[in-house]
Amino acid sequence: MKSTQADVVVIGAGVLGTSCAFHLADAGVQNVVVLDRGTIGGGTTQFAAGQTGHLRSDRISLEFTSYCADFFENFEDKTGHAVDFHQYGSLRIALTEAYVTDLEQRVEAAKSIGQKTHYLSVPEALKLVPSLRLEPTAQILLSPRDGFVEPRSVAVAYAAAAIDHGARILTGTAVEDVLTSGGRVRGVQTSIGVIETERVVLAAGAWTRLLGERFGLNIQVVPVRHQLYVTAPLSCVREDQPIVRITEPQLYARQHMGGLMVGGYGYRPMSFEMEDFPEDFEIPALSADHIYYREMHEAALPFFPDLEKVPIVEQRRGLPTMAPDGQSIASNIEGLDGLIVASACSVGGVHHSPGIGRIVADIVTDRPKWLPADGLSAARFGSEFDNNAHLREACEAVYARMYRDKI
Repeated sequence: MKSTQADVVVIGAGVLGTSCAFHLADAGVQNVVVLDRGTIGGGTTQFAAGQTGHLRSDRISLEFTSYCADFFENFEDKTGHAVDFHQYGSLRIALTEAYVTDLEQRVEAAKSIGQKTHYLSVPEALKLVPSLRLEPTAQILLSPRDGFVEPRSVAVAYAAAAIDHGARILTGTAVEDVLTSGGRVRGVQTSIGVIETERVVLAAGAWTRLLGERFGLNIQVVPVRHQLYVTAPLSCVREDQPIVRITEPQLYARQHMGGLMVGGYGYRPMSFEMEDFPEDFEIPALSADHIYYREMHEAALPFFPDLEKVPIVEQRRGLPTMAPDGQSIASNIEGLDGLIVASACSVGGVHHSPGIGRIVADIVTDRPKWLPADGLSAARFGSEFDNNAHLREACEAVYARMYRDKI
């Protein structure tokens, strides 16, 4: 390919990029091209926990996450392709009175949209999750609508649905530059030639900020390492048990192939500059922080004592992007017409992907906006985080208190 043309080029074939491609094609955009130097869902997406959780305290966030929950409940009807989605609910657990308010806010959020939640006693919770151990004073909220999905299946399904609508997916194709003139996008230089376009969606995951800098932009997102592990099967793990989220130690655990998948936040937060990695670096090569794993494992043991006797069979780690306020970015970029950024998944990219894709499609097609644009605007920080060290510190702080500062 020496030169070709596209109505929209999407950079990145992870779960956000492929969702954007599907939503764009589904909205009637005729010529969508997705570029990725790797494979579909081959970056951070494949290492995610894939958990869905829709209850938020503010109305706009609640509308956004409710759309996402509905999308996963009806994924095959909406896209024509099935995903491996399991809707067994989730338990949100507060160990101390300080975080009971968090549960109460979730109950009110559920009532506002006609959803049911239930407070459970400790014995009731242990019937649902036999491997769990809790003190009698623990407060437990069951959210039946929550679930989890195998993450790469989502990116692959979006991609297949986009192709059904006429999109092209070019994997193994590196982006070398975004071509601009007169303050707007004109094309994309790739490893196999130029694609002429006036619309680019930058959904490159951990590489989003680095690519933006190449275009002279300061996109205020930072990749922060997140790690989890999976155990061998345990006889006490039920296939249909709900996800467990424990607020104070910031831990989560869910069933995975008969074992437990365990992850958490706040354990040695570490952000990265992607230019510090080799040019050919890919997410599967990200090195492990073994101290992080040990601290998280030790924090989980009082709640899941069977972890002491079962081997770990898989470690997962990725570089999800964070913004300084913990919210996503899905917006045009001031100073470069035609560039749209979809980023800052905040370790929730799989669940947020339907909403991000819909917002990007709204922007490109100029149809009435589904949600107010300000909350997801890349310009919302002004110059507050122009200092890179300050930006990284703020994003690490958001990651460090993921369960404690917001719902």
